[in-house]
Amino acid sequence: MHRQALTRGALLMALLLIGCGGQPQNQIALEANARLAREQAIAEAQREQREALVARAERGDAEAMRSLGEMYTSGQGIPVDHKAAASLYTKAADLGDLESAYRLALLYDYGVGVPAKPEHAAALLGLAAEGGHLKAQQALARMLDEGRGGKKDPTAASRWYLAAAEQGDRASQSAIASRYSAGIGVPLDASEAARWYRKAAEQGSATDQYQLGFAYEQGIGVPRDTFEAEGWYRRAAQGGLPDAQYALGLLFSEVQGPRRDAVEAYKWLYISAENGYPGARRALQELERGMGVRDVEDARILARDWVERRQRVNNPGERDVSETAGPGR
Repeated sequence: MHRQALTRGALLMALLLIGCGGQPQNQIALEANARLAREQAIAEAQREQREALVARAERGDAEAMRSLGEMYTSGQGIPVDHKAAASLYTKAADLGDLESAYRLALLYDYGVGVPAKPEHAAALLGLAAEGGHLKAQQALARMLDEGRGGKKDPTAASRWYLAAAEQGDRASQSAIASRYSAGIGVPLDASEAARWYRKAAEQGSATDQYQLGFAYEQGIGVPRDTFEAEGWYRRAAQGGLPDAQYALGLLFSEVQGPRRDAVEAYKWLYISAENGYPGARRALQELERGMGVRDVEDARILARDWVERRQRVNNPGERDVSETAGPGR
């Protein structure tokens, strides 16, 4: 009898746990109620926020209109309604709200909630850009560069790239540097190009670090200085840019470089070859002909170690798989 009672008790407990993921039914119910209460509290807070914004918007508050438009755009507490968002952005933009003009421009550019009208988008971006809105300056520069919303206008595009660059935008600093370097929409000016490459490079752009290194190596827009070139090439190479890895390898392989170092040269050429840089394998073969077997092996060890350490940084937790053969072998 005692054994039967134990068995019945075990069966009863099992029935209580079935379908509950191993948790008692009262615990499941408590958690469900708590979750429902949280959801209701969030919904109530969103409703109160929306009512307060509606009241402010009706009094002509442009910021409230924009906030309501953002809620309709994201579906925060209400169904997504791009048409309602566009209407609110229009009213706020008419009151001089630059962010609303920018957001409305994007809707017209992509035809979301309003008819697609790139020319109207460009006009709205122009209003916001003139007021100093950074994202509007960026977007307008791209539109003028591509000829969306009107004819291509390299001069006007350069004006807005420069305006955004002066606000500290790294991508725009890189863009205006390239334009001064090539004379696109601005006078050809190697010194100005180098100045803007430096600003973008100092913000961590590997491409611009490479460009600045090249300027120093060749003496374009700056005094020729191979030590400066090495420094900027190295920063870009450490950032994973194959162009800079190749350039750094060549710099160390040349007699007129900052310090000829065949092992360091081989290391960076090897890394750039592993990253698929054209010509790196041929440069390696030429360099290898003048090196001893021990130096070549040391350089390969250094290169593989660099690659493995970078893989660990980029893919933490993943097991490293290192190649034992050199590039192309």
